[in-house]
Amino acid sequence: MSLKFLDYGKPNPFRGTIGKPRKLAWPVNAYRITLPKAPEDSDGLNPFERVILKIIDACGIREPEALARETCIPIDFVQCILLRLQDKAFIDEYNEIIVPKYDGWKKREEEESGFVTALLFHELATGKILPFLHQLDDNNLLKTKEEERFKKILENDEYKDTPPTPRDAIIALRAMKKRSKAFGDATYLKLEQITIANEPEFYHLDCPIAIQKSDGEFRIANPFGNGFSLLLENAFNHLLEQNKNLSDWIMDWRENLSNHKQDQQIAIEKEPYDNDANWRHYPNLISNLRLDRNKRYRSIEQIHAILEWALFYTCAQRSFDTVVNQLKITHQSGHSNLLKEAGRKIGLNLPQHEFLPIKMGRLDDFLSGKAHMETVLYIALLMAGNDASHPLRRIASQHQDFVMQLIDIRKKRNDPAHGKGKLRKNETELPEEAFMREIVTVLLPDIWFSNTPGTEIDRDAVADSLFEARTNIQNEFTFGLFNRLGINLQDRLIYAERFWLFYQDGDDALAFIRDLYAALQATFTNFQDGLPPEISESEFVQKATEKAASAGLGELPECLRTVKLDAIRKTLQGDSQTLGACVLAFLLVTDDDVLCSIAGIQPSFISDVAEIIIRRGHGNDPLPLPKKDIGKLRKSTYSTIKTLLES
Repeated sequence: MSLKFLDYGKPNPFRGTIGKPRKLAWPVNAYRITLPKAPEDSDGLNPFERVILKIIDACGIREPEALARETCIPIDFVQCILLRLQDKAFIDEYNEIIVPKYDGWKKREEEESGFVTALLFHELATGKILPFLHQLDDNNLLKTKEEERFKKILENDEYKDTPPTPRDAIIALRAMKKRSKAFGDATYLKLEQITIANEPEFYHLDCPIAIQKSDGEFRIANPFGNGFSLLLENAFNHLLEQNKNLSDWIMDWRENLSNHKQDQQIAIEKEPYDNDANWRHYPNLISNLRLDRNKRYRSIEQIHAILEWALFYTCAQRSFDTVVNQLKITHQSGHSNLLKEAGRKIGLNLPQHEFLPIKMGRLDDFLSGKAHMETVLYIALLMAGNDASHPLRRIASQHQDFVMQLIDIRKKRNDPAHGKGKLRKNETELPEEAFMREIVTVLLPDIWFSNTPGTEIDRDAVADSLFEARTNIQNEFTFGLFNRLGINLQDRLIYAERFWLFYQDGDDALAFIRDLYAALQATFTNFQDGLPPEISESEFVQKATEKAASAGLGELPECLRTVKLDAIRKTLQGDSQTLGACVLAFLLVTDDDVLCSIAGIQPSFISDVAEIIIRRGHGNDPLPLPKKDIGKLRKSTYSTIKTLLES
């Protein structure tokens, strides 16, 4: 049996597949639409410049004040437009038109203005408008081809008689990665300028699908060329949940491709601290002390987490009730005096303004087994002030600036943890490593380290893994999107992918989740270029909640509803604070049409980001997970980043 497909060449973005790609026959209704054709203006005049130029020509008005009154455009903006027209040699310094240049431009505009016809595609399986317009002219005719081997996607009758709207056309035009000059800029199109034919034309699209070696998941090529189709992949996932015939087809395909190859086991040499007794007494500390399977050295995030847990267990080994009660009954304004007095007793130099009063919630966190640096340090200092045998006194005798060093480590940890700065690749041991080892062993004598260098691993294997990780990320995002990421985000995704390649069931996934969190925050930060809304801080969360619900992104989970208002405000002002604050700032400044487009491509957009926030937590709790679980987190995070880049 053969079937006619629209012919857009042979899209093949796949690199490293398991077996050969197959073909999906995806049903679509194609609607003929007409919309204004923009002139091919090599002078690049924007709509404001065109208006001012034509008013000067028609009315002879040359004074900025008069032009501002005539157009209702602010005077400062008019002056800027006039300077741009002077730079482009359309007017002189007296705002008089330079006739030869203007006449040539006007003639081209008159000849090339008009309307064009294009096809807008409405896929019939899940009812989505595809982000592509095919301009119809003598040089771009619609072509078809016949294919015999394919899996046919069935159309849903519900969507056959639901024509798209002019707004759908504008959203599709905006979503195109490369806009044709013939369509102009979607930002300036008006709905009434677009007409859509009532009767559609029925076709099938050739959608190659393949199973990737990188993660064993399917990818669907964009049937119009240029990478993958995130929208069709999302639609296909939805169909797999609803259609048993389709889910059986892909499961049979997977089974035929499976060769049951076992992952190579990588031996890790145990340190002296890594024993059963210490796992029983200090489980969270030992988990953070363990090197990642593919690294020789610890990151600054690990070092910070290790010091947090070392101080926590130091406090937990002693009676802390008196100190905790003292902090509870002391007004928060008096906490700094308590700290200064304790520091004086044990001989530590303390900063004047670095540590804020401890909130009752943080004390409750400590009592429930959570380690936050400020809390455990406060408690340890107060305990040491009343106990001459406390190990902090020995540390104070060797490191009077102990607290300042902790603050410095925290600052170095904060930027990479929140997607800022340049990613350190841990090719050498950090200078904070030796300090951490000394402090941990003094605080907890059961924890001691070998004197040998970091665990040796095959350097060729590391190079190969980095090459494979980079190839996977380039393949995942396509070269065009990969190059738009910037070096910082590229490196974060590559190192997350490298972690994934080495990961085995039951490993600690915390470092992987931290990388995904930082990558997401770096991506959101790049897309917060809108103007802050003119609302009070108290309305931030409510407004973001309303916009998310209106766009079809669902309700905001608790981890987003409880983001600090101060963090949202600073993020809106350009100082990215946390991933949660970035998400809310993004909702507040992003156009409603863009949010609706995101909901159409990735309905789980908000919940996917929230899952990473929840999993990461404070960033120091061990997170052993099955590989299939972190595979889902990996896929949803990459989808979120692509959705942001393509929205």
